[in-house]
Amino acid sequence: MEPNSEELFSAMDIDAIGEILNISLGSSATSVSELLEQRVNITTPQVEVLRSTEVKFESMEPAIAVEINYVSGLSGKNILVLKETDVQVIVGLLLHTDYTEEQPFVMDEMSIGAICEVMNLMMGASATALSQFLNRAINISPPNSFQIENEEQFKSKYYQPDQMVVAVKFNLMIGDLVNSEFISLMTVDLAKELISTFSFDTPAQEAPQPQKIEQQPVLQKPAPVAPPQPVRKQEPAARPANDYAVRPEPQKNYNVERASYQNFDEDEVVLSDDQNNNLNMIMSVPLQISVEIGRTTKPIKDILDFTSGTIVELDKQAGSQIDVYVNGKRIARGDVVVVDDFYGVRITEVLSSEIMKLI
Repeated sequence: MEPNSEELFSAMDIDAIGEILNISLGSSATSVSELLEQRVNITTPQVEVLRSTEVKFESMEPAIAVEINYVSGLSGKNILVLKETDVQVIVGLLLHTDYTEEQPFVMDEMSIGAICEVMNLMMGASATALSQFLNRAINISPPNSFQIENEEQFKSKYYQPDQMVVAVKFNLMIGDLVNSEFISLMTVDLAKELISTFSFDTPAQEAPQPQKIEQQPVLQKPAPVAPPQPVRKQEPAARPANDYAVRPEPQKNYNVERASYQNFDEDEVVLSDDQNNNLNMIMSVPLQISVEIGRTTKPIKDILDFTSGTIVELDKQAGSQIDVYVNGKRIARGDVVVVDDFYGVRITEVLSSEIMKLI
């Protein structure tokens, strides 16, 4: 007979599982926000320990599943179940596409690749947070995404009949577009491995405290030694310590002069032959100079449509100054000129602070 949830996890274990997943998945919201260019919040975990037959997805159908395998640090699988409508919004934001009746959302290779990319970023950030929290290296394999066509077949694929499963529900908010939830499913063994580094046997730790209380009377017994307190009458003898506070008075006779500092500008720095050779060697090191006319950002969809003759609009207007880079560091600005049928740059501004960074 399978044990019930109370036999598998205590109330403190359940809270620990929810808190660990809240920290790990909550920290990944920032990475997803930057990718989708929308505010993303993942909050309020609700942990339940259910039999696999009791796990239901009716409120999420049609649903999309994302399978994440732990390669190192943890062992097992983490299955995320999301609503297809939420996945549609995520894919639409990533591909800059508005799905309509004329262009309906289809779970094709491009959509699967897009959601896997989002989940890879999300779970990668989650694994990093788990690594820091559990103090161990945790790695995952690339996620696998698919549509749940049959709920029973999906559950039989990952779990045995009546197997105990830990289901954690999260609220998912993406800007003003999504206010929904998703479910994280894991086995009992994986959940126990998550909290294995923590010990909740606090009553056992409190037991030694009465021993300390018993020792206190032992410390009080020397109280009769109080008679030596008359030694305090020697305080007048100790008061000569105050004489040390008086002794600094003779310092008034010290002659205080202004501090003198060496003037480093008087003598020119003369380099030795070795120093000159080293300087000449450094001065002969070649550096790569590159000129940037402008930049722009394009979604993957537009880049895939590039053909011969496509015009890419940059972020600078005609006639604007261009940037000069040395080994990837911007050190100057200038104007484009033509010298003997070759392009050139006339330097108009030098960023001295950036040059010092190169040195």
